[in-house]
Amino acid sequence: MEAMKGNELNKEVLKKIGDYFRNYGEISSQVEKYIQRNFYFRQIKKLEHLIEAGQSNENLFFLLNGVIRGYIIVDKKEITTWINEENEIVGTIRNFGLNEASEEYLQALETTEVLVMPYEAIEHLYEKYPETNKIGRLIIQENYRDAEERAFICRLPHAEDRYRRFINLRGNLVNRIPLKYIANYLNMNLETLSRIRARRL
Repeated sequence: MEAMKGNELNKEVLKKIGDYFRNYGEISSQVEKYIQRNFYFRQIKKLEHLIEAGQSNENLFFLLNGVIRGYIIVDKKEITTWINEENEIVGTIRNFGLNEASEEYLQALETTEVLVMPYEAIEHLYEKYPETNKIGRLIIQENYRDAEERAFICRLPHAEDRYRRFINLRGNLVNRIPLKYIANYLNMNLETLSRIRARRL
């Protein structure tokens, strides 16, 4: 992995994360300067892990480019729990801020660039700059809705309904990543997904 400290972030990266936060509210120049000093850039090669189960993780990650999936291993079988793409924030949320080992793997499905956002830096923003509390709350709400959607889609009894809902929400991923990951996420085998896609064409 390649890493680049905050004060070396280029203007394009800083603009991208600034624009993302401004979708939820205004941020001051002081907040932008703090982000520049305390967030940093990292590149993950295709199929490389950003986080592995058993590791502690004190960061959130903003996807600048690429796709990352989260998965767990149960009885030696991988179970994809989510798939996210650029302009989204990801992390091992269940242990975030708890100083506990992750149960999840975070894997890049493409060569992926992320902005690493340390928990300590996020907490400092909340404490020092009141506007970031509103932004953080709105981002958490959005991620909670996404988590509810993942729970909902996995409970649909018919495989075709799960795929149809996935297409409506994440259709751009279908021709971007291997179908085996989508099938795994939708709790079906690849053969079932191929049959559904053939009927829909």
